Amino acid sequence: MDLDKYKKAWDNQPEETNKVSKVDIYKMAHSKSSSIVKWIFIIGMLEFIFVATINTVFRINPSDYKELNNPIGENLFWLEIITYIIIIYFLIQFYINYKSISTSDNTKTLMKKILRVRKTVKSYVFLNLAIVFVASIIAISFMFTSNEFEHTGFAFYATIIFFSVVLIAVILVLYWLFYQLLYGILLRKLNKNYKELSKLEDLN
Repeated sequence: MDLDKYKKAWDNQPEETNKVSKVDIYKMAHSKSSSIVKWIFIIGMLEFIFVATINTVFRINPSDYKELNNPIGENLFWLEIITYIIIIYFLIQFYINYKSISTSDNTKTLMKKILRVRKTVKSYVFLNLAIVFVASIIAISFMFTSNEFEHTGFAFYATIIFFSVVLIAVILVLYWLFYQLLYGILLRKLNKNYKELSKLEDLN
């Protein structure tokens, strides 16, 4: 949807013909926004299925952590539970946002709901990056508390810490790029739609 073209159409057409109305443009913006939010929900569902599949394939029972005499590893199990809770919560929010936008009845309401969608997605991405960060810290702690590293020197620990920090940074950047690919494109389209609706509102 190109709002400038429609604005030129208004300027050039006779008043009595009213070929392109603001209502028509709003309907197009509404349909486009609803479609984008629907795709956000679909991608969230696919991500949930992917995460659940990976966790099922590579899951370690909490009792196995005790056999390894390393209680830190057990935290990964609880982190997994928290991850599921967060993903399910945001999937519900994505669905609510989609249904909410589908029933918007005016430009201002639609604009407010678009802002809510953007805020929800950004919060979801931020929490997922936080989970990845915490999981990385727990994994590194698991390694440092294992018996294999009891008699190593300071230089060895310093080297491991340095490379661990670099590894965590790389993992976070990769995850951020991954989420930019998944949700960033849709959010940019939604933001463009918001700006066009804002111009339309200014014409009222």
